[in-house]
Amino acid sequence: MHFEVPKSKKLKEFGGEYVMIVISILTALALEHTVQTIHHKHLAYEAAEKIEAELRLNAKDVQTVLAHNESDLKEVKRVRAELLQGIRDKVADDVLMARFKTDWKEGITLGIQVPTLRHEAWDAAVANQAVTWMQDEQLQRYVTAYANMRDVQTLTGAGSANFLDGPRMMDMLSDLETGIATPHQMLKTLTQIRSAYGSIDGNLQGLLKSLPN
Repeated sequence: MHFEVPKSKKLKEFGGEYVMIVISILTALALEHTVQTIHHKHLAYEAAEKIEAELRLNAKDVQTVLAHNESDLKEVKRVRAELLQGIRDKVADDVLMARFKTDWKEGITLGIQVPTLRHEAWDAAVANQAVTWMQDEQLQRYVTAYANMRDVQTLTGAGSANFLDGPRMMDMLSDLETGIATPHQMLKTLTQIRSAYGSIDGNLQGLLKSLPN
């Protein structure tokens, strides 16, 4: 910033010019600060709008996935309940196994879905520091939502593996195709599938609570 040294030889005039210079400098700094503040707040506002849109999109995706998984789980539970009742009623094994080729076939389908959970808007807001100009309550809500999303992605990445013995399930499906699988084998497999769906869907339902409706 450039300013001229006062040329007046009189003390009173020098003091007046000095005060004017100081006032000019302070005014310029205040204006610059005001402009920067307005710019940062606008940046934060735009970032918040994009984040809100991203979170709503993720919420919709989670709801869609949950609807699909819950539909599958309902069928798994139905087949498991009917198989268990048949075992308790001492229905012949061949009769029970025959039903897996008719009305129980859908019960052994493992079609668990997981949402994409986008985070590009949040990453951009962190990169350009727009988050530092957001209200504390608003920022905390975003931090919580995206932290929950990361946790869910980590859990659902291997969620089904925590409850399913992959090789054993493949062996069971092979036994089912060749006709040597037993009702008790199928019951154990259906229990594993039910647990896998329940684990992932439970995590997604928890995440949904931190996302906007």
